[in-house]
Amino acid sequence: MLRKLKSVFAYSKIERVSLERIKSKIIEANLTMTTILSTFATFLIATILILSFFSKGIEQNRIVYIFGLISSVTIMILSLTVARMNSKVVKVLVYLSYAVYYLYGILIGTVTDPNSKTVTFMVLLVFIPTLFVDWPMRVVSITSIFVAIFVVLCYHNKTGAVLSVDIIDAISFAILGLASGFVVNNIKIRGYILEQQLQEISRIDQLTQMRNRNAYELEHNSILDICRHTLAIIYIDVNGLHEVNNEKGHDFGDKMLKFIASAIKSTFSSELTYRIGGDEFICFVPDKSEEDIEALLHNMNEIIEKENYHIAVGYKVSPIRHISLESLIDEAEKRMLNDKREFYKDIANRKSRNITKKDM
Repeated sequence: MLRKLKSVFAYSKIERVSLERIKSKIIEANLTMTTILSTFATFLIATILILSFFSKGIEQNRIVYIFGLISSVTIMILSLTVARMNSKVVKVLVYLSYAVYYLYGILIGTVTDPNSKTVTFMVLLVFIPTLFVDWPMRVVSITSIFVAIFVVLCYHNKTGAVLSVDIIDAISFAILGLASGFVVNNIKIRGYILEQQLQEISRIDQLTQMRNRNAYELEHNSILDICRHTLAIIYIDVNGLHEVNNEKGHDFGDKMLKFIASAIKSTFSSELTYRIGGDEFICFVPDKSEEDIEALLHNMNEIIEKENYHIAVGYKVSPIRHISLESLIDEAEKRMLNDKREFYKDIANRKSRNITKKDM
């Protein structure tokens, strides 16, 4: 029971693994919202601050407007600079935004204008929890802390009917904000998970469960970003797939492809191996020497040939400095085609020798 409650309030009934997989999307969404909110707040508060010099009704709040303006400008600058280079800063900015804007509403309602009913803080209680994507328990904790601060300041600075109304309103609007925030966050999180799943489906070859041509086109240009010294391109083509499909049927051909794909994935990183055609595969191997590549290919070939399957392989290793990725891929493909020609030439020679022996 307690575990189920924790799941509801901490993770919105969603598995932790699923949440981890969309972590980058949540960070991106929160950064965008932090930037938009701080920019909007900066212009709004700046406008109100200017008006406070011409209106006696709000001049007593001027010091709070200055606090809000400075804080909003700071958050906006950080969200446009540091936070884009360091994802950990985004979480800090989210909680700083909660603190700044809640305090802004609290100070106006309880310190600078304690005799009036609090409006700004009540609006923020409903509005703020729906903006950022965060786990419900954290939002409940943060909101509860600032509602408690508000209640304490109300008892200290307010009296009579205004005191009672503001405390009741704060609790009511906090519950409303948390409920709406829970629903909105749940919808956002599930939307991100669905988007992630659809992206993965579109990038996975359904037969071999390898990354497909679509994934290759989208991802291969960023491969160099994970290399420190060298990059190896390994181009693989399955020998005899057409013949197997004709002689033994497509089910047998599919079985052969799945086995070879499994051998490739177990030898090289499954994140950097792709099925780019019916019987063609390409692998990217960062920071391995030519000797290492030879050893890995030898072991993989032994596994594949034990099942009486055969592949043509071409590879090229190059330092990443001044590298041309397309040229490297072309060179690996050319070497694979040469290997394939040698394989079929050898088969033709064997057949010729067998025919000659029969004639003798």
